[in-house]
Amino acid sequence: MFGLPSWLLFIPVVGFLIFIHEFGHFATAKFFRIRVLEFGFGFPPRIFGIPFKGTIYSVNWLPLGGFVRFVGEEDPTDPDSLARHSVFRRAVVLVAGSFMNLLLPVIIVTILLMVPHDVVSGGDVLITGVAPGSPAREAGLRRGDMILAAEGERVRTPGDLVDIVRDRRGEAVELSVRRGALVTGLGSSPEYSVVDAVTLVPRFSSPDMKVVGTVTDPTTQASLAEARRYDSRLEIGDTITQSYIGVMIGIANPRIEEVSEPIWEAVPNSFSTIWDILVFTKEGFVEGLSRGDNPGLAGPIGIAQATGEGVDEFGFNWIWQLMVLISLSLGIMNLLPIPALDGGRLVFVLLEWVRRGKRISPRREGIVHLVGFAALIGFVFFMSYFDIVRIVSGESLIR
Repeated sequence: MFGLPSWLLFIPVVGFLIFIHEFGHFATAKFFRIRVLEFGFGFPPRIFGIPFKGTIYSVNWLPLGGFVRFVGEEDPTDPDSLARHSVFRRAVVLVAGSFMNLLLPVIIVTILLMVPHDVVSGGDVLITGVAPGSPAREAGLRRGDMILAAEGERVRTPGDLVDIVRDRRGEAVELSVRRGALVTGLGSSPEYSVVDAVTLVPRFSSPDMKVVGTVTDPTTQASLAEARRYDSRLEIGDTITQSYIGVMIGIANPRIEEVSEPIWEAVPNSFSTIWDILVFTKEGFVEGLSRGDNPGLAGPIGIAQATGEGVDEFGFNWIWQLMVLISLSLGIMNLLPIPALDGGRLVFVLLEWVRRGKRISPRREGIVHLVGFAALIGFVFFMSYFDIVRIVSGESLIR
């Protein structure tokens, strides 16, 4: 866009999401008549500031979000300070930023569902690859099979199959599979096919399997020929990525229709969509930790890489998906009890409530947040190092 690299779009995206977060703090503080010294767009140095009713509204040179500067965040000596107000009000102000970040994805997804868009309303779910050593391979599934139903439920889209097997991990699942003809020269139309019942057990996590030239351990390695029968893009040294049953699936004979959901359907559907995103993210995070891999964490450089790759491969619509993912991450992360973040500050407010109004000294709280801030900066540099290593090695975040 405008001849600029696509990855630069991460700057306005992240900046907007941080600004929305800070606006939540600002709006609730104003509502509770807590004195706000400055509400800034971007970070200093300041370009200009306009004072209005005791607050400076500023625009700053670094367009990476915004900030709210209160009177006395930890010091209750000023009667209009944040620390002087009740535990309830301070808790609301602290949570408001994350609330805005969690609300924004609901709004974005709702609007996207209401705008006319093409969806796959049905088709034939086609197996395009079967991973070596997987439940699907052990059950006899093969490339070209079409999955008609799972546990008696009609499977119309790949998402239908994923939902069913995900909810039944560790349990036997019966699939109705239409197989193509085994005789060369015969077509794959229904009159030349048979329907079989295949039973398999979806797993909770998949093993790491490396693509190698010579297999010495079939439980952790696969030959290049075997791996390419699952995914033709694999090369020696790659890791085979698979999921619950170990198949790659697509859709044959898709039926596309344009839909536009009314708001009373779009709102609840947006919540269910976001819940699915959170479930998939949590499962990927847990699986990554259990295998000792990076569970999907990335620093600012990694986010920029994902932005550029996504826009180049999927178009500008990728920005909306990215905003949903980053906004959810910001909302959840800021609620964690980490010093310097909103969740860490909330811990001190709750401790005051538990101690019946007895505060931790502002000096001690300030030291804790300072140490936490230093640790967060160190973590950002740590993740940025691995982001750079990944980019230099040619690895992708979204492929």
